[in-house]
Amino acid sequence: MADAAGLPYVVLIVLDGARREYFDTPNMPHVRALMRNGTQYSNAFAGILESETPSGHVSIGTGSAPSRTGIPSFWWADPRNERVSLFSPTVIRAGDMEKMIRRSGVPTLAHLVHARSRNAKVVALSGSKYYAADAIGGPDANVTMYFQGTAQGHFVPTYIPGHAPPAGLLSNPGLSVKTTHLPLGLENHLAMSLAVNTFERMRQQVTLINLPEFDWPLGHVDGGIIDPAGVKTLMHGFDRDLAALQDAYRKGGVLGNTIFILMADHGMMPLHHKLSETDFSDAVSRGGTSIVTFAYSSAGYIWVKDSSRARAAGQQIARTNNSHVQSVYARVRASKGYSYTRVSGSSNVPVGGLEAANQYLLNSFNGPNAPDIVVLFKEGVGCEPGGQAGWKGDHGGTSWEAQHIPLILSGPGIRTNHVSSHPARLIDIAPTVLQAMGASHRGMEGIPLADALEAPPAWTVKWQQAANKELAPLVAALQQRSRLELKAA
Repeated sequence: MADAAGLPYVVLIVLDGARREYFDTPNMPHVRALMRNGTQYSNAFAGILESETPSGHVSIGTGSAPSRTGIPSFWWADPRNERVSLFSPTVIRAGDMEKMIRRSGVPTLAHLVHARSRNAKVVALSGSKYYAADAIGGPDANVTMYFQGTAQGHFVPTYIPGHAPPAGLLSNPGLSVKTTHLPLGLENHLAMSLAVNTFERMRQQVTLINLPEFDWPLGHVDGGIIDPAGVKTLMHGFDRDLAALQDAYRKGGVLGNTIFILMADHGMMPLHHKLSETDFSDAVSRGGTSIVTFAYSSAGYIWVKDSSRARAAGQQIARTNNSHVQSVYARVRASKGYSYTRVSGSSNVPVGGLEAANQYLLNSFNGPNAPDIVVLFKEGVGCEPGGQAGWKGDHGGTSWEAQHIPLILSGPGIRTNHVSSHPARLIDIAPTVLQAMGASHRGMEGIPLADALEAPPAWTVKWQQAANKELAPLVAALQQRSRLELKAA
């Protein structure tokens, strides 16, 4: 193990649910400087299902897909047909997510940074998304923090047990407000301020930040890209906060030795049509089983009581002949494990290569906790039950608008003024960071993004060329599907 001296610093900022178009917002000098002085990926995509915040952040933090980590979303049914949910601060604070990551055996970014240098510290933080901070930091982060409302109605920072910050850090008066009714942008600002204060106290080597407001309220409540005023408010606020964070690193004398990564964990799709969940539950009943749990978003994910009836139940869903459903898949036993079989006949979207693209994404979560039935909706279509009924935007599925993410890398060792068309994925981020730090990424599924590096080893170039050969046609199919479906909507 080496001392942290000489290693680059890393600041990875996830603008939760941000679309690439948000970075076209004018008057963002600090964001624009990173874009100009770094590498951008025009075809970056989540590359996983479900394209949701917990699974996305675990994939970023482990360089591995949900099929390996066992975390496909917020909730699911396990092999014993018991419902599991991570959508609870009590569950997260009890360490349930970290135990799942540990049991999966996948390495974490934080662990491999520590293996590179025992003195390097890793900090993960968010606004209110406790599950995002814990997911990206995992069990090996030194400090994991988020914000919560108190019984007195205040909005204050706290931490995940076992990942406490230095004494007194959270008592900084500039990090708390006396209301939980925050104006747009304040939650993101508090999270960025927490990052500044933490660096001034800890000088951590790696900082992993989740900014929640791009997802909620901007994306879900306001529709994301269809609310240009909201996009402008959040992006301009982010640019100012980025400047403050860079200033802290400048004052610390390490700005020139800091790699910045700006990205999202998933996309955001404006909703043009909504389906009823009862259509699916009724069809499953006609298929001879019942639903244990479900996740409806820009796709439908269903866990049934009798998995042997998954095909029959999926066929019943397909027989509703809903024009807003692209295809239906059932998870069935194969010669080795399980596979997803399309039960809806030929896809009603005439796109060559679409089946291969769907299968790639389905396989990304085809592990022990995978759903029995997957219903893929067309672009712009969602199913928002309960408290989600009023949403104007969503994600979670295979549509390009739900999968497409911004990705920008800038800093020492990163190519400048470069735009890559390579389909970079969430699982490629940690290997790229570790490669840039001279650390191992052994055991991760993702690959280093060689074309972002100024001096990539030859083997990383070959790995990326092989990945591009597989992924480029899949992304092209998703993009073509999106154009056709939106045109027909």
